[in-house]
Amino acid sequence: MKRQRRLFSSFALCLLFVVAACGGGAGVDGDASETPTRDPSPMDYVKISEGPCFGTCPVYDFTLKGDGQVVFHGNRFSQVSGQRLSSRSVGLFLDALETLKAHDFEKLAGVYDRSTCKMAATDHPTIELVVKSADVNGTLHWYTGCRGLDERIKLERMVDELRRILDVEEFIGTDEDRAKMRRR
Repeated sequence: MKRQRRLFSSFALCLLFVVAACGGGAGVDGDASETPTRDPSPMDYVKISEGPCFGTCPVYDFTLKGDGQVVFHGNRFSQVSGQRLSSRSVGLFLDALETLKAHDFEKLAGVYDRSTCKMAATDHPTIELVVKSADVNGTLHWYTGCRGLDERIKLERMVDELRRILDVEEFIGTDEDRAKMRRR
């Protein structure tokens, strides 16, 4: 009988760990808002585009759809030229959304260009982020030459982290790769 109780207790404890590890519904405080409201649709997407600059800035469009499909189009100074199709996990799409939420993308969405910044340096790229999903939605148009923006550090961190998570470098290459392209 003692052995059966120990086995049952061990089983119950294991089950508790499994449920906790799998997310088991609402969080500790009863808030289930961390989970998406629905599975992402193939119509959902995160798109990052970068425009030209005076140097070897990559010029590209990178779109990750809700079903994990990637559409990349490299225009200039990118390792991949032209269109390339690839795929990622749906989990990566959800990670991208979580990153955007963590950086308050919807509050940052808007236009940061020469008309809205205090000073503007010339010959910098423009970055555009377009996000469409039930959980995060918006467009960000940011001329990176804008100076005097209170949001500049937030914008840089968000874009850098998003590029890293999406592994955009796989398509555009490193700064060193692009410097070699310029020497050709």
